[in-house]
Amino acid sequence: MPADYKSRVNRKKKKPLPGFIWMIGGLSIGLFIAFLVYLDKQPPTDISFVDAVKTDLDKIKQQKARIESDPDTPNKQEPKFNFYTILPELEVLIPEEEIRPPESKEQAESQTGKRYILQAGSFRNRQDAEKLKATVALLGLEASINQVSINREQWHRVRIGPVNNRRELNANLNLLHRNNINAMAMELK
Repeated sequence: MPADYKSRVNRKKKKPLPGFIWMIGGLSIGLFIAFLVYLDKQPPTDISFVDAVKTDLDKIKQQKARIESDPDTPNKQEPKFNFYTILPELEVLIPEEEIRPPESKEQAESQTGKRYILQAGSFRNRQDAEKLKATVALLGLEASINQVSINREQWHRVRIGPVNNRRELNANLNLLHRNNINAMAMELK
């Protein structure tokens, strides 16, 4: 059966709104809701700034009074250090400034009774200590490896010496520093 197309009215199709308009509309609605939530969480305005500061100061004073009233509570435990039991009793660390050569020969002669040792490194792995010992040996210095136990861990210390005077100590330190080996000097008691 034939259809009558003459009496049909052409309806204009509306163009859909672009996506960015929907995005802007959704974003503005979301921001409006977030603003309302923000306003809801604000403290009441009938409290003045001065009153708010006073209440905060009172809280701080109460906390300080509570801390002062409880001087050493039994829950606090002093940390346990076994530092002094770990270090051997025969060693004293010497700052680099004291190791520098003295200006006069009289000062050098007054310090001849002291003996020094250099520690070139301390390693958990014995192989690393052996490598450093070999490197030091190639420089012409005799090193030894001392094994110590610290906090149930084995450490291997690479030590050079003992040295009887500061001149030799400084020469060894300079040689090690030139070869990128950071050593520390210790005085033997």
